[in-house]
Amino acid sequence: MSTLPAFATVTLSPAVDVTLTCHAFPQPGNVITSLAEVETAGGKGLNVAQWLATRGHCVVAAGLLGRDNAMPFETLMDVSGIQDVLLRVPGSNRRNVMMTSPQGMFKLNRSAFPDLCSSDWSIERVLKACLSASVCVLAGSLPASIPATVYAEMIVRLREVGIPAVLDTSGLALRRGLEASPALIKPNRLECEQLLGVSLRQPNDFREACLKLLEQVPCVVLSDGANGCWFADRLAGGRVFHGSAPDVTVVDTTAAGDSLLAEFCHFYFPACVMDEAMMRFACAAGAAATTTPGALTPPMALVSRLASTVRVMPMV
Repeated sequence: MSTLPAFATVTLSPAVDVTLTCHAFPQPGNVITSLAEVETAGGKGLNVAQWLATRGHCVVAAGLLGRDNAMPFETLMDVSGIQDVLLRVPGSNRRNVMMTSPQGMFKLNRSAFPDLCSSDWSIERVLKACLSASVCVLAGSLPASIPATVYAEMIVRLREVGIPAVLDTSGLALRRGLEASPALIKPNRLECEQLLGVSLRQPNDFREACLKLLEQVPCVVLSDGANGCWFADRLAGGRVFHGSAPDVTVVDTTAAGDSLLAEFCHFYFPACVMDEAMMRFACAAGAAATTTPGALTPPMALVSRLASTVRVMPMV
């Protein structure tokens, strides 16, 4: 029997991620013909769930799922061995589009479930499915009709039954969730800038931001794309570390942050002690995820190879 901790993930805004490869970025009036198109079922929590399942964890996927196009998500969970306890709600899951070209890439993220009613779901029904887990990851944006305090309420309720919560969201949902003191948060640079009202440019800016966040949460993972990731943990004496980003050919940045977070959680729980190896593997996972279109999971052999190239440095 596996000794790995069991995870639950909560996804309230699942998405079909569509990656289009084009000759060039469009200009006004252009008609664009894609060279290739890949669709993957995901959403931040489901991306984390898929990664953790690949790593051998028992994973329960909770949250919401639109009935009208549920099949790709059901197939993903069935193939990955993820326990599907998502609440079926009326309507379709959103379709997000990433367009890539030699000039770069941009992404269109749509809002989830614009017609969602309060009678379609409840916090109690979502959390009931998470109570068998050792850790719960709350990830992603919220449908417009769901209050920004929902993650904060979930964090409090989970703590009452002894389940630590990991939070990966943005905006007001992140601000309110942080006030409830989750076990770990993973903002990216832009989300952290918006949260703290600061500009993060120099290494000391990131260090100070991590130390500020440690006043409210025991562990901080602050990602900055190709510039690497910042890690801070109270049990590490409040020290801040920077992990470099491995050099890869980027195909699609979808799910890169989710992969980084999942890989970190794979090592961090249940002991909740941070070390250099987990930082290296987290940075490697984020980079490896950018080499595949959509939310496809890259080979773990690639993650291991890239981890050996990551440099972890303490920031003093």
